[in-house]
Amino acid sequence: MALRVYNKTYPMNGRICLAGLLLLTASCSPRIFLPDRVNAPMLKEAGEVKLTASAKTAAQTVAPGLGWSPSLDLSGSPLKGLGLMASYRNTNKYADEDSWVNNHDSQDSIYYSGRRLEFGAGHYLTFGRKGVFEIYGGGGFGRLSRTNMRNGSGNYHTDYYRFFLQPAVGFIHKDAIEIGGGMRFTYQRYHNFTAADPDLRYRFTNPQADISRVNFYFVEPFINCSFGYKFIKFNIQPGFSNNLSSPMLDNNLSFYLSMGLTFQFAPRFLK
Repeated sequence: MALRVYNKTYPMNGRICLAGLLLLTASCSPRIFLPDRVNAPMLKEAGEVKLTASAKTAAQTVAPGLGWSPSLDLSGSPLKGLGLMASYRNTNKYADEDSWVNNHDSQDSIYYSGRRLEFGAGHYLTFGRKGVFEIYGGGGFGRLSRTNMRNGSGNYHTDYYRFFLQPAVGFIHKDAIEIGGGMRFTYQRYHNFTAADPDLRYRFTNPQADISRVNFYFVEPFINCSFGYKFIKFNIQPGFSNNLSSPMLDNNLSFYLSMGLTFQFAPRFLK
């Protein structure tokens, strides 16, 4: 934000206050994209079903508490070679993008909340004794809100939709160890953006552009690992998101780490 001063001379204390006001109003560049895990089924046969319950956490030194962001991933194979999947994502994050102002005094006032649903279908095939290759495509929709209890001008709400394509490859050892990795290519578009500050929609990209008029493209590599018993496994997935668009998103997180449990059933388990 810009503050114009017309031909006025201020004493030293006034100039210090003015500089502080400029920092408070212009330092915080709000986020509008937070990366999240990939639903990576790694199915092998017809009749197989997987459910992964996981969460990301983010906490700051003086934030009011932990921000757990839960996720659910469901996948199944009704026919050999055909995979179906559905995902739910929840955003529950306390942010710290202006923590360097006021000596960490304001970071607990910024909160992001939202949710997203995704659906997809794809093809998988096995190779060798342990290998699996898959490629899925799909789409989803969601919403995101930012609440700043100390500065209402930073609040916003937006809806968005997205489409993705994700090839992956991995191996499964005795249904106890599953390690895979891949790349998700994503297109995302924001709409129904509302904010108290009419200029806020221009503060998410570099160079500045109306957030509801930009097509965003991301490439998102990930690694998905599960360890445990065949019916239940510990799951961990690190990954990151790289914005390929121009203009690009500014001041947005790129890395994520998700952990949880995978519950699985397959006809081969009964043999």
